[in-house]
Amino acid sequence: MVSQSELSRIWGVSPSYITRLVKKGCPLSSVSDADRWRLENLQKPPRSNSGASIVSSFAKCPETADNDTSTAGRLKRAQNAELMAYRLLEGLAEGGNAVSLRAGVHAWGEAKRRVSEAELEHAKFQLETRETLLVSEVEETFAKTLGGIRALMEALPASVAVRANPSDPECAKMAVEEAVDQIYRQIQSSEGAFA
Repeated sequence: MVSQSELSRIWGVSPSYITRLVKKGCPLSSVSDADRWRLENLQKPPRSNSGASIVSSFAKCPETADNDTSTAGRLKRAQNAELMAYRLLEGLAEGGNAVSLRAGVHAWGEAKRRVSEAELEHAKFQLETRETLLVSEVEETFAKTLGGIRALMEALPASVAVRANPSDPECAKMAVEEAVDQIYRQIQSSEGAFA
């Protein structure tokens, strides 16, 4: 046997709501019987106090302002909605109501889906406006720049050997090649690879 006040606490609803359900035939023999009756009769519970307080505190949050219509603003609102849905789910889990908990899990899943959509939209916007670059573009730019530098360094020994040592240009060429090789080794040890 379960009391009306105990059932209202478990479900997270008002005692008057439980009284109305009992008048409609909700059994008080056990919590599981009451849950089963509620599922079979498709009774939708009103918002619990804990859920209402979370929603009202979220509505006062300055980060949820609707005046930012950018993709970043949409992403921020979606992330805040996901956080609110998760907090609401935590409150519902403490109440132990299976119906409310299932609805909370669904709402949290929907909020996570919207965050993913907002992240994709924001990333697409950043690519279109060139706020961010693809890794392949960055690698291509570095390859062009560093490739040009490497070509100049490889041509350096032959181009300066005669001017550096007119009496023995081959000796000067070898000395400059050793210096260039030393530069390559230093770059490879500090940066990984020099392409």
